Amino acid sequence: MCDIGILTFWGVPNYGTFAQAYALQRTIQKLRPDMDVRQIAYLHPKHYNFYFSKWPKCGVRNKEFLPSLVQNLRKDFVQNQRREIFEKGYQTIPHTTQLSAKALKKTKFGTVVLGSDIVWDFSIPVFGDDPFLFGNDLCADKVISYAASFGTVKPGQPVPEFVKSGISGLEHVAVRDENSANVVNELRGEVPAVVLDPVWMWDFANDENVVLPLYEDYMVVYGQDFTDDFIDQMIRYAKENNLKTICLDCNEDSYTWCDVLIKQQELSVFEWLGLFKGAQAVATSTFHGLTFGLVFEKRLAFCRTDFIMAKASSFLKKLGLYDLYENNTDVKKMLEYERDIQATRQVIENARKESEDYLAKALA
Repeated sequence: MCDIGILTFWGVPNYGTFAQAYALQRTIQKLRPDMDVRQIAYLHPKHYNFYFSKWPKCGVRNKEFLPSLVQNLRKDFVQNQRREIFEKGYQTIPHTTQLSAKALKKTKFGTVVLGSDIVWDFSIPVFGDDPFLFGNDLCADKVISYAASFGTVKPGQPVPEFVKSGISGLEHVAVRDENSANVVNELRGEVPAVVLDPVWMWDFANDENVVLPLYEDYMVVYGQDFTDDFIDQMIRYAKENNLKTICLDCNEDSYTWCDVLIKQQELSVFEWLGLFKGAQAVATSTFHGLTFGLVFEKRLAFCRTDFIMAKASSFLKKLGLYDLYENNTDVKKMLEYERDIQATRQVIENARKESEDYLAKALA
């Protein structure tokens, strides 16, 4: 029995995914210090294998056997290193024992919180069409959501029955973006609360676990969808401003144009956060790269994609930054844009209060 269980993408080797899980855990525990709050240590096997897949079969008489063996041994070595790095991070979060689907069905919770992240994007095959993520088959007195997102799923798309039944059965619903709110409205006939991503709810600037880097005068580069023009402009800006470009590996990146490339297996989750905190500027194409650039109030260039804008547009509009990042391809203009930091802080503080009020009511 656990008072409050949080169901998200547990153990996924992604810094942003870890950060939102960590932040939601600490936020709820701060709100309800009297309760046992734990992450649910469960991930659909298909999702897990997407990151830590087994070797493909290759017969010993096949001419590709030896090259394939060498490649797979290297892949195994890197995967094990990466798994170890992220496991150390996730172990800092209170959690249940590792649960299979069968065990999860039998584990009792007072309340289960679904989210955040794109846990409701059923269009992504590797998530395994997992009914648990929508609140189905859980042994809980109450199931709610916090900052869950449908990601790329749009209103009007066909929706599987397990999604409909799960969303309809939730006691309280809060999503991360307007698009997800519109999808929920179609399914439930009511507009849900739109709340902050958990990383805005926790004070990472003063978090005791964040490790500041030894590097100075640098720009963090984080993402995989940079255009050639964006890269050229970014490099030019860094040289003009005497900034070292430090690329943080997303998924086996091999950027030869950066000054420093730090691979995932070399970088702990709290060192990753520290590199954002200590940077002079941030260039990114990811949701959490964008978010942490703003969280730590950095000069920020964003290489937009439809996938990320679907998740980020709602909050960028609140901050008055939507127009800056929606159609802008001028990296220097983005990095030299003078934001009204005090006004931004006030917007965030107001949104944080609304989000805390939702959580307090939903968890009562």
